[in-house]
Amino acid sequence: MNRSSFVLVSLLVGLGIITYFLLPSKNEHETSYEPQDLSLRLDSASIVKIAIQQKGKSVTIENIGGKWLITWPIRYAADATAIKQLLSGLSKFKVGSLISSNPEKQNIFQVDTTGTKLTVTDRSGKTVGLVIGKMGPSYSEVYFRLPESKDVYLGEGIDTWAINKDVKEWRDKTIVSTPSETMRGLTYTVANKQYQFERDSSGWKSREKPVDASSMTPALNQLANLHADDFVDSLMKIETQPIVVEVHGAEDLTLNLFPSKPDSSKYYVQLSSSPQLFVIGKWTAQQLFKPVETSVSAARPARKLPPALPPEEVVERNVPPETKVTQQPPVINNAPPVVKRQPPVVKKEPPAETPKRDTTGYVRQTPTRTRPSNPPPERTETAPVSPPKTQPAGKASTEDEGELTVYTVKRGETMTMIAKQFNVSVEQILKWNLLKSISVKPGQELYIYLKK
Repeated sequence: MNRSSFVLVSLLVGLGIITYFLLPSKNEHETSYEPQDLSLRLDSASIVKIAIQQKGKSVTIENIGGKWLITWPIRYAADATAIKQLLSGLSKFKVGSLISSNPEKQNIFQVDTTGTKLTVTDRSGKTVGLVIGKMGPSYSEVYFRLPESKDVYLGEGIDTWAINKDVKEWRDKTIVSTPSETMRGLTYTVANKQYQFERDSSGWKSREKPVDASSMTPALNQLANLHADDFVDSLMKIETQPIVVEVHGAEDLTLNLFPSKPDSSKYYVQLSSSPQLFVIGKWTAQQLFKPVETSVSAARPARKLPPALPPEEVVERNVPPETKVTQQPPVINNAPPVVKRQPPVVKKEPPAETPKRDTTGYVRQTPTRTRPSNPPPERTETAPVSPPKTQPAGKASTEDEGELTVYTVKRGETMTMIAKQFNVSVEQILKWNLLKSISVKPGQELYIYLKK
């Protein structure tokens, strides 16, 4: 068998193995549900309870008195938008084709224990459960199976992101929802100082002074639909002083805003009617404080600048009379500039010498010798001259001292021996040679004056 035949056989065997694992067997189809036998038509208007179980967490949401509430693991109002998206997907849910009936392949489609179990109950008590796995080929398709079945189907209509949420994502994040047209006044308390804003038929005012509507609009828009970024459910001690915002209208509200430390990157919000703490961002808080910021800026006195002086008066004050310069208007001359041309300088050359002719009439050319400009230096030899003996910087030779003699110390001689040899004293030798010690060494020269 050559190499190409071996490769072809290997490919055929591989395709056979893949086909065996992907396509369900005949026995599997015999024990599975057919798509038309699945009765999963859900009426979203009749659903009153939704239970979602994920790995390690679960949430239960119920419709009580026409309002959706989270009943597990906490009791809190549910987010109406999130509930609406889920119910809309359930009402449009359609069962597609059968994908697999092999229980060993459930982990591939994430419909095993890692899947999300969704259970809905209607008013009649009918319960329908689904184990929802990963997203299908399109964003609106999911793999699912019934809890009591091993068949995996492809369903359409439910988005996985609409089901797989944390508990806080199911909670209603609305803090305040008051129509702006019903608000008649706002009162801010900042550092024990109050700023009041009232609205009448002519518009918003503060201390009987009109207020620009552009400074009130950001705060009114936020109060009309103020949502939280997060929740604080545990007990928390806040040490900062709150900024109090009182809303006067059809329903009076009081909000306490606590800036976080150290940079006030977020604010904790608490309604006076509830112990729940909400978290909002810094930008949202700045929009709420816009009226106070504008009011403080308008109340701050502007700096008065001295009146501008006319140019003549400035010149009189700053420039002494003797240094005053009057500027003359420039003279415009359209005449072309006059260019003076100098006559060319002609350098006169010395007249050439007339060639000399001999008696025959021919011109005799005599070679000229040129002397080098830098002749070589002359070599001079000098005999070496030995440096003369100089007299020490002591006392000069006189007739009283005697004749000066230079004596060279020999090996084994001392200054005492030399003094006796020349019939002089040691003190005189020290004086004549400017020495401080009587020690001498061979080869040392001593100046000695011989007595006449």
